[in-house]
Amino acid sequence: MDIASLYDTYIRQADQLIEELGVRAEVVQNDTLCLQVPSNARYAEVKTELAEQGELISESEVNGRLIAVFELHAPLEAAGWKVSFVELPQPKTGSESEGVRHLQFLTRTSIESFRKKFPTLEFDDRGNTRNRLLEIEKDGVAVRFHDKNMGSVVALEQMD
Repeated sequence: MDIASLYDTYIRQADQLIEELGVRAEVVQNDTLCLQVPSNARYAEVKTELAEQGELISESEVNGRLIAVFELHAPLEAAGWKVSFVELPQPKTGSESEGVRHLQFLTRTSIESFRKKFPTLEFDDRGNTRNRLLEIEKDGVAVRFHDKNMGSVVALEQMD
């Protein structure tokens, strides 16, 4: 899987969506690229590929499936953005296509303040108490906003 190319294409679309939503001034970083794969066999293959590009910092079960998180040795860069973490969940149903599922962006303020600042935007609530996420998807591009860097989220989870 050529994640650099996938990132380049998707971040350009996500950047455009962030601009359309009017939230750019409140977003400080793209910290996570979430991939999706169609099968458990492909999950294992992509996990091996990612291990060559970064360090596996977490693999834990969430809602009945494993989610691996890698910290890249060198961030991917495109369209003025950099991303340091790649999240790879096992497929839910096996009907997922292969590619980017979403990008996660850090907000300048708490997620509650971010949401209040944009009352007209219809966010889907995602995540959990440690990593609350707000998602907007438009035209096949999904962006999620959170207020904790993925490295911090993994560190908090490992404290349990």
